[in-house]
Amino acid sequence: MTSTVKQGRTAIWLIVLAASGAGMYYWGRHTAAEAPAAPNAAAVDTGAQIAAQRVDGGAAPGSAASIPRYTAGAARPLPSVDTPLRLILPELQRRAANEPAAACRLAAEMEYCDSLRQRLAGAESGVDNFERQLERMPQDTPQQREQRKRMADSYQSMTDKLLTQSEHCADVPSISAEQRAGYWRRAALAGHPAAMRHYASGNAFRQQQLLDSLPALATYRGEAESIARTAAMRGDARMLASLAYAYSPRRDSMRRNFLGQAVKSDPVESLSLFLQLLDSLPPAQPDAAPAGPRTGFGRSQREMVEAQIRALTRDLPPDQANQARERASERAQSWSRAGVPRAPTASGESGASDMTPFLLQGFVPDIQRQECDPT
Repeated sequence: MTSTVKQGRTAIWLIVLAASGAGMYYWGRHTAAEAPAAPNAAAVDTGAQIAAQRVDGGAAPGSAASIPRYTAGAARPLPSVDTPLRLILPELQRRAANEPAAACRLAAEMEYCDSLRQRLAGAESGVDNFERQLERMPQDTPQQREQRKRMADSYQSMTDKLLTQSEHCADVPSISAEQRAGYWRRAALAGHPAAMRHYASGNAFRQQQLLDSLPALATYRGEAESIARTAAMRGDARMLASLAYAYSPRRDSMRRNFLGQAVKSDPVESLSLFLQLLDSLPPAQPDAAPAGPRTGFGRSQREMVEAQIRALTRDLPPDQANQARERASERAQSWSRAGVPRAPTASGESGASDMTPFLLQGFVPDIQRQECDPT
């Protein structure tokens, strides 16, 4: 075993132990009174009633929930994302009770730290395999020795980066999946745009923690559609796309996200939302290379949306296809226009236009911690 790998193994073990074992008493004292309460049956019923409100005769899904509009300008700034979490945790916990941005940030921080812990555990479990790979590599020539050194250096660089990132979460143990979802829900119901997207899309729930999140998922199932529609109505292109895929009858051939499992198939609504989404995307430039990355076997986002529109139009009776176009036209007058989002930078500022406002089949990317900041 090389000294580089030995150092990486030791450092990983130390940081894993520190992250998982330290600060339990501290966290227990400061979260008991402030963590969101577990969802109850009344909350589930209320959410289900909101989302289930539909008008007979094939009309569009029920109106969006009565979620207040979030006014970022009136909110206080949040601490820097570069500040170690243990130093700002009491402030975030205190403010999360009344400030949507703080609840969003607290949930995002805990999700970020949980992800780092999983990556650290994966790095430790992969050390043995990496060691064996190095040992099997020939070292007969200078080129072979150089290649072996490059691999070891690359592994050490990856480990160092992971350990540096993990310092942010030192002395802050994890909270339960249900508590974390409760913070996302609190911020979403208060109208925080990023939290609405994260919660309504189902990103607030993790596959490896589903059984720990069953009560929260029951509440989510009754609220997701209404929150997603509110976000789409207010111009969130990612939610517009996610809803379009969720309503699509073609979703049964896809890997459905949680939102797709929470709503009923509605081909007319799906087509109308895809038409709205197409109208929000930049026009095609036939004489220029597509801007941004291409997805879905080399197709651009616009091409993917156009393919969905063609398929739905082909399968729908003409009168229902016309109904979808009418809905899209009416909403163009009443809904905020969905603009292509701008990718956030590490400092929290908006960068260049993000040409991946949604992922294949309606999945959306997790929000970044800085997206919770009201500024």
